[in-house]
Amino acid sequence: MADAKNVLVTELTGFANPVIARRLAATGARVIGCDPSISEDGAHDGVEVVGWARPADIVDRAANQFGGKLDAIIISSAMPAPRIRVEDLTEENLMPYFQRLAAESLLFAGAAVRTMRPNKSGRIVFGSSSGPIGGIPGFAAYASSRAAINGVVRTLALEVAGDGISVNAVAANFIQTETYYPRALLEDPVKGPKLLARVPMGRLGEAEEVAALVELLALGQSGFVSGQVIPISGAWC
Repeated sequence: MADAKNVLVTELTGFANPVIARRLAATGARVIGCDPSISEDGAHDGVEVVGWARPADIVDRAANQFGGKLDAIIISSAMPAPRIRVEDLTEENLMPYFQRLAAESLLFAGAAVRTMRPNKSGRIVFGSSSGPIGGIPGFAAYASSRAAINGVVRTLALEVAGDGISVNAVAANFIQTETYYPRALLEDPVKGPKLLARVPMGRLGEAEEVAALVELLALGQSGFVSGQVIPISGAWC
């Protein structure tokens, strides 16, 4: 397809990212993924992949395979978020969150901008969290690192707007995935109802709902939307 879009999806196996990649590919986009667990170029679960490396190297290799044009990047780092009381935080258990969820994401964005600027177009979509917006006591390490990305979205959007690049974040919470809200938790007769009672809509969201919003921001007629952190959390925030 002559007008097919080229999309890079980071952390292909995490959170809702497998569903996102499949949905984007179903539109006719060429999707390349990467993931820390994948060290070699090839394919994973039907998606073309490049082996894990520094963010700049991954973006350069993907762009080269795209023929030099990267239309969109979905930057969606994911990692478990165990409860850690603020008085129990140490440098050792705090910094990995900033390295993985904040610094790595920002480095992917910078590399993508270098590739997108010459073409005067591009979409950057961060997969983030609404946790720091609504507040999640006991999860300061996770919330603060996600807040770093939420907080930089508008700054980046202003920085690259003149080059036709949009920057947005999808801030999810209460989405049923095995990374954050596994099905076993939902089916627990005690923990499941307590969890659902926290969500105004009374249910967990689905990965497909996150993917639909990402598709709109990455490929839809939404290029004039930029600098926004959009919660998807069942009216929780």
